[in-house]
Amino acid sequence: MTLETRLAGSAIALALLTLGIVAPLAAQSPAGEVSRVEGTAAVARTATPDGSPLKVKDNVFVRDLVTTGQQSKAQLLLARKATVTMREQSALRITEVPGVSTVEITDGTLKLAVIKDRMKVGERIDVRTPNAITAIRGTTIVTELTKTPAGPVTRLTVLDGFVDITPLDPATGAPLGPPVRVNNLQQTTVTGAGAPTPPQPINRTDAIRLDATFAFKLSPTTASDDVLKRQLEQAASDAAKLQGAGGKLPGTGDGTPTVSGDDIRSRTNPLPPPTRGGQTSGR
Repeated sequence: MTLETRLAGSAIALALLTLGIVAPLAAQSPAGEVSRVEGTAAVARTATPDGSPLKVKDNVFVRDLVTTGQQSKAQLLLARKATVTMREQSALRITEVPGVSTVEITDGTLKLAVIKDRMKVGERIDVRTPNAITAIRGTTIVTELTKTPAGPVTRLTVLDGFVDITPLDPATGAPLGPPVRVNNLQQTTVTGAGAPTPPQPINRTDAIRLDATFAFKLSPTTASDDVLKRQLEQAASDAAKLQGAGGKLPGTGDGTPTVSGDDIRSRTNPLPPPTRGGQTSGR
């Protein structure tokens, strides 16, 4: 065998090895895209857990941990079917199983607006916190997660449409009761392993004020290098905590949703939709 033949064979082998490593990454399709950033936002991935800054048009992949810094906001477009807007010091991760995308909140506050006309039959987006899960098809909601000594506190506000929220055991992720219907311009709270509070109406003025807290300024703020450095360090720290827990939220088993509002509803008495005289927006 000549030297040229051996070199050619080595080059081919190296090329095949490289393709074998890169192919899985190239085959992974994005779960969404960053549409707006104000201040600082970062992403920590399995391959790059140290954290990287996010900017407009960056892709977001399944199981990415996305965080926002102080006085910051970020907006993601999920498969052109929904927008997720994060307020400051918030963290989320997207997981998927066939027909279901799940936005897992690990900290903070977000608004999710689902474009119903772009959802296929059987598709839905779930919003999950450690102690509650909400199934959505064509609704605008705000979900806030607060960590307290008594356990996680999830507050759900429906700005448009209606949803069903199911309480979960914070330790196991198992359902703790049937879903509770929350209608347009209503709010409920789930504390620890408790049941959702009876939905209470909020007036339209308060709803408009809440929605305005997710608005972006006309001129994006410019973060200093020091602020960005702290944000990346926080993203890496958050990712390390998730990896230490096996890459899962408490009670999520293998990292994918173990229960949804629709799953619970299929095993219990279905809740009727609002009447025409009340709230008529669909999920």
